[in-house]
Amino acid sequence: MAQLDTSLFNSTGSRNFTYAGFPDAKILESETSSKWVQHLLFGDYITVLDTEVINDRVLVLSRNKTGWISIENIQKQRILEVNFVDIGQGDGCHMVTPDDKHYFIDAGKGDNMYRYLYWRFNLDKNDSLPMKFKAIVSHPDNDHFLGFADIFKEPAIQFDKIYHSGIVQRPVDHTKGWNTLLGKVEELSDGEKYLESLVLTDAAMKSILSDPQNSIGKGSQYPETMALALVQQPQPDFEALNNHTGFLLGNGGNNELSLEVIAPIITQKDGKQVLPFLKDNGKTKNGHSVLLMLKYKHLKVMLGGDINEEAGEYINHKLGVSAKDILQSDIAKACHHGSHLFSYEFLENINALGTVISSGDNENYSHPRPDTLGAIGKTGYSKKPLIFSTELARSNKDFSSTTIPELVKKYQNWEEAKNEHDDFKANFVDIPANLVILEELKDKMVKKYKEINSYLTRYGMISLRSDGEQMIVAQKLEKDGRGGKYDIYKFAFDAQEQRFVRK
Repeated sequence: MAQLDTSLFNSTGSRNFTYAGFPDAKILESETSSKWVQHLLFGDYITVLDTEVINDRVLVLSRNKTGWISIENIQKQRILEVNFVDIGQGDGCHMVTPDDKHYFIDAGKGDNMYRYLYWRFNLDKNDSLPMKFKAIVSHPDNDHFLGFADIFKEPAIQFDKIYHSGIVQRPVDHTKGWNTLLGKVEELSDGEKYLESLVLTDAAMKSILSDPQNSIGKGSQYPETMALALVQQPQPDFEALNNHTGFLLGNGGNNELSLEVIAPIITQKDGKQVLPFLKDNGKTKNGHSVLLMLKYKHLKVMLGGDINEEAGEYINHKLGVSAKDILQSDIAKACHHGSHLFSYEFLENINALGTVISSGDNENYSHPRPDTLGAIGKTGYSKKPLIFSTELARSNKDFSSTTIPELVKKYQNWEEAKNEHDDFKANFVDIPANLVILEELKDKMVKKYKEINSYLTRYGMISLRSDGEQMIVAQKLEKDGRGGKYDIYKFAFDAQEQRFVRK
C-alpha cells in the first residue's frame, strides 16, 4: 500500500495534519469522484485521517467535512493568514503567523468579532485555548475598540499583551486644569499646539484603568472597555506603540517575518515627548492611529487605523525622502473605512496593488466615498489595482429583503433558547435528571447561536493568505458555483518588478 510521503504532512503524537496548497483545494466525495464537498483556501488546516494513498488521494477532515483530497493540493508548511473580518462599520482584523502567533488588530464596535472567534475556536466546546493572544487597539474610537468588551470577558481567550496608540480618551477632569478628553494640549515654543498627555508605560495605563472615575460619564467607554482585561490573571501588559517602538515581530534584517510600527510619530519639543494636535480632538486621536507594516519574505502589508489627511501629511513630512520606500505596500488596509479625509500624496506613497476597505451599512458617512475609491484606484499599482470591500462582500442572498425575516427569526430562536437555558439554570436543582436537561438546553442554545454566527463568518470577510512568495486574497461568493465557494485573486512575487503582481 502506497503511503503519503512525510514531506507532505506533519505528525504530533497520533495526529497527522497538513495544509491546503496554493491557491485552493477541494475535498472530494470519494477516492474517484470529481464532486467536491468542501472548498478550502490556501493554508487551511487539514487533518489526515489515513496516510494510505489511493488514486493519488488521501482521506482527510477539514471544516467539518470528511472526504478525499489530491496529494498535489496539500503542503506541509503553514503560511501567513490575515483575515479582515466583516464587523460592520469599523475595523477588525485577525492575523495568524506561520508559527501560530495570534494578533487582533481592532475589533469593531459590536459583537461580530467575538462571533467570528466563537466560530473559529469552537468556544462552545473549548473553555481554554493553548495560545496567548495579542491585541492591537489602533486608537480610541469605539468602532475600533468596543468589540473587545466581549472578547476580554471570554475566559478562553487570554492576552499577554495589549498594544495601543498612547492616546487614552477618558472623562474630562476640570480639576487638572485642562478641558479635553485626550489630555493636556499646550502651545509650545514654535507656536504650534501639541498633545502632551501621552500614556507610554504599563503602570500609567493601569493607573488610569483602575481609577473608577475614568469609568463614569462621557468619554469613559475606552478606559471602561480596556479595564475589562485587568480581570484576567495574570494581567496582560499594556504597551504604547509609536515610532520608537521598532518591531513587534522580527527586526527587519534577515527575518522572514516582521511587524514594524510606523506611527504614531512622536516628536521631541521643548524637552517633551509630544504629538501634534491636529485641529480638534477627533482628528488628533484618529490621525495618530497605530500604523503597522507587516512583511513576510517579499510580501508587504500595511495595517492602519483612521489616519486622516492631516496625519498623512505629517507622516509624509516626518519620513521625508524615505516615505515611499517605507510606506509602499502590496496590500493595504484602507485607513478610515474609505473616508474622504485622506492625503493623496500618502496614498501615492502606499501605491498598493490591492486595498481592503472595512465599512458598514448602518452609518451616516457614505463610506467608502466615491472620491476615495477613485483616488485609491488612481494611486494604486498596475493598470488594474484591486479594491476589496467587506460591505460589498456581504451583499448576498442571505441579507435580501426576502431572507432578512428568516435571519430575524434565527435571532428570536436563539434568544428563546438562551432564556430557557438561563431560567432553568437559575432555578437549578442538582439531581441527575436535571443535569441531563441542562446539557440539552445548552446544546440547543449553542446550536441556535452558531446558526447566526455562520452568516458573519461565511460572508463579508476578506482573507489574505501568503507564503511570502505567492499570495491569494479571497472573498465568499454570493452563491456556490461549480468551481467552488470563493472568489479568489492570485498573486506572486515578480523578481523583475520587485513586488507582487497578479497571476
